[in-house]
This record gives sequence, structure tokens and C-alpha cells, in this order.
Amino acid sequence: MLALLVGSAFLTVACGYRGVDVWVWDWAPVVTSQRSRYGTPWRSLTSMRIQFGILGLVFLGYGLHAVVR
Repeated sequence: MLALLVGSAFLTVACGYRGVDVWVWDWAPVVTSQRSRYGTPWRSLTSMRIQFGILGLVFLGYGLHAVVR
């Protein structure tokens, strides 16, 4: 169930629902130590959204597999 929750949260960031992607982009320098020249660990907002989308699909797939199994 936790994987489904995390996957949903990651896909919410990837889709940019209600500006949550910009909120994550702004808070990334605060919670991470690895930074690019823009202050975040990602090169651009688009690359961040793509990475969150891929991870969201992976977590949702794993969560669905665990629940159905």
C-alpha cells in the first residue's frame, strides 16, 4: 500500500497538479546536498518531472503487483 501512495505522489509531481512540481523544485536545494548550478539536483524542471514520472510508474507497478499477488 505504501508503494501505491508513493507512486501516486510521484505522479502528482510529474503531472504538475496544482503547482506541486514547482514546490518540489523550490524545496529541492533545502533537502538535498547534491546541487546543480541552478540550486536543485536537476538540470531543469522538465527533467525533474520526467524522473518523477518514471519512478511513479515503477512504484505504482510494484504496488499493484504486491496488492494483486
